[in-house]
Amino acid sequence: MPEKTPALDVRSLPPVRRHAEIFRAFDALEPGAAFVLVNDHYPKPLLYQFQMEHPGQFEWNVLETGPDRHRVEIERRKGSPSRTVTDYLEADHRRLDRILENVRRQARGGALEGAAGSFGEFSTGLNRHIDAEEDVLFPAFEQLTGVTEGPTTAMRFEHVEIRRLLGEVASALAAGHAERATASIGELHGVLAAHNMKEEGVLYPVTDEAAGSARAVDDLVRRMQAI
Repeated sequence: MPEKTPALDVRSLPPVRRHAEIFRAFDALEPGAAFVLVNDHYPKPLLYQFQMEHPGQFEWNVLETGPDRHRVEIERRKGSPSRTVTDYLEADHRRLDRILENVRRQARGGALEGAAGSFGEFSTGLNRHIDAEEDVLFPAFEQLTGVTEGPTTAMRFEHVEIRRLLGEVASALAAGHAERATASIGELHGVLAAHNMKEEGVLYPVTDEAAGSARAVDDLVRRMQAI
């Protein structure tokens, strides 16, 4: 079983004290360590503060979005704060792969309640990942390369299928059908593996190269992080 990430629940704190407590917890993290922030609203101003004060030093992984509880995993990154679109999105692929494998393991073992909880985090993360690509990455790729009817069109079609499969898995888990859920998870895993390979082989590195400067690449990463 994966080790549980500690939580920092700031909902009982006065709003004026929350950011100080959160940054104190972040400063105490070793590289590669994380905590899960629990809040009563989505803390986008906090994200912008992290981007200003700790550029490239953190991961911001949204696990749950309300209405009354919002959970974000904040991790201190290892290595250089300089990173590319490829670094950022490939790391998110690997993170989501780990969550989906945990969902499959739980479903196979009949732990459907746990599988549904893990799948909620996976679905939240994957939907945000897709939104970041469609709202930020794909338009940037098309503008920078002049290619508007190629890879981005194919990836958008595949995103529709991926979201359909997300719905199938969620329905099977909600209905308590372990066998159907496991089969749908396997199908989703296969579709994602092929999809991610194409993105990592073409879209991400071409965007990094076409962006032309580290500053432009960093701006793309920041904008995707803020979706």
